[in-house]
Amino acid sequence: MNKKTILLGLAACSVFLTTGWTRDYLQSGTQSQLRSSGFSSTFIARATQRTGEAYRVLSDAPSIAAQQDALPSFPPPPAGDSGSDPTLQPIPRPPDTAAAPDLPPVPATGGDAPSLPAIAPAEAPVAAATVNPKPKKNSGSTKSSKKSPTKKRSSAPIVSSGDYPPALPSFPPPYGAAPVYGSGQEIYSQDPLQLPPVSSLPEPSRTTLPPITRDAMMTAPLGEAVSRVLAANFMGLTGLMNTTSADISREGSFKCGFHTSWFALDRVYDRVLASGESGDLLEIPLFFNYAVTNDLEFAFSLPILNYTVKSRILWSKDFRESGTGDCKLAFKYRVFDNPQYQMRGAFGLGFKFPTGSDQKGLGTGKTDFEVFTAFSKNFERIIAHLNLGYIMTGDPNTQFYPDGLADIFYYNIGIEYPHNHNVTVMTEVNGQDWGAEGLRIDVTPGLRYTPTENFAFEVGVPIAVTNDQRYGYNYRMVFGVTAFFK
Repeated sequence: MNKKTILLGLAACSVFLTTGWTRDYLQSGTQSQLRSSGFSSTFIARATQRTGEAYRVLSDAPSIAAQQDALPSFPPPPAGDSGSDPTLQPIPRPPDTAAAPDLPPVPATGGDAPSLPAIAPAEAPVAAATVNPKPKKNSGSTKSSKKSPTKKRSSAPIVSSGDYPPALPSFPPPYGAAPVYGSGQEIYSQDPLQLPPVSSLPEPSRTTLPPITRDAMMTAPLGEAVSRVLAANFMGLTGLMNTTSADISREGSFKCGFHTSWFALDRVYDRVLASGESGDLLEIPLFFNYAVTNDLEFAFSLPILNYTVKSRILWSKDFRESGTGDCKLAFKYRVFDNPQYQMRGAFGLGFKFPTGSDQKGLGTGKTDFEVFTAFSKNFERIIAHLNLGYIMTGDPNTQFYPDGLADIFYYNIGIEYPHNHNVTVMTEVNGQDWGAEGLRIDVTPGLRYTPTENFAFEVGVPIAVTNDQRYGYNYRMVFGVTAFFK
């Protein structure tokens, strides 16, 4: 025999001699080596004969078949035992799980249980305890087990013990003081799963939601769908060319600008000018507008005049004068604003002061008082305006007005169509009844252009439908500029 065979024989003899007082046994690998070396099966069986102990220290322990979240209590050790013996009390081996997959649940135990003594790692590197709980008669559990082909497992968190010593969860007393080690087993913790409180939610990547419909113009009010430009009219109040609207600019905002109006004299008191008679009038009113509140605004205007008249019907000589005319101060207060019907209403007052020269025909030399109303209503993308006003004139007595002047009643009907954010189309009907001075009705198409949010330009051409007043014309040319400030 060689040396290897001799060594294996000595090892087998030592195992055979110690089987009577030890609990060790030959592993399957050692049995194969002995069998390949020529030892008989009887010899190997005697060397590997197990004791009748129900609980043994195994190198490959079976997994724990637990069905509940609580571990069963262990019986207290005998009074004569001391803590020096690390061997646990025998526990019956559970039946094979493959033969009986449906096991009754382990009953929860109450009361205090003694702490388990620690197993020294040097004496038992890997230890596994197999628990065979006493079945509890529970008809409900038995019925549910028969109906379900698979075994229901606990919903407690599972800790797999793969390393030695494994990182196991903490157990409440009485099991917290006893370390438990296993190999390849699943341990169900009794601790409730504690999740951290949710302090903040994640922010969505897209904070702006898309529009519900493509065409919001049909459902949204006009003020929200298309931005309107609240420019000023000839009086300096918010409106069109001559028409005053019931709208007010935002509180604290102001605007200023000017308008120009030029026309050639075509008739005098409804009489067409004869050969050699002519005349023209240029008026440039400067204005300033300020919104005191969201419902109140005031405007101040000062006209600059330049006129030429060559007609013996009016005076015995020709006149050509230029200068500032009578200034005017106007207030407008919005009385109501009904969002449901998209209607607004305003009331206004005006005062004309004799700042122009009455000797040159630039003013009347008297103070006039004016009262007016303004109404506005939205019809989808069209806004309609209506004015009614009355002017109580003074009683001038100059060479230009030797018979005085009658009071004036006027009306304005205006329609504006915001084509887009920059262009607005306007149309007006302007009527004025001046008593003995005659009647005038104009149709005024116009266009307003806003290149930026701070400027607005407008142009219009009033066309006379009828005009039998002192200064009659067929048409006028009107141009205006408004600057906005916040």
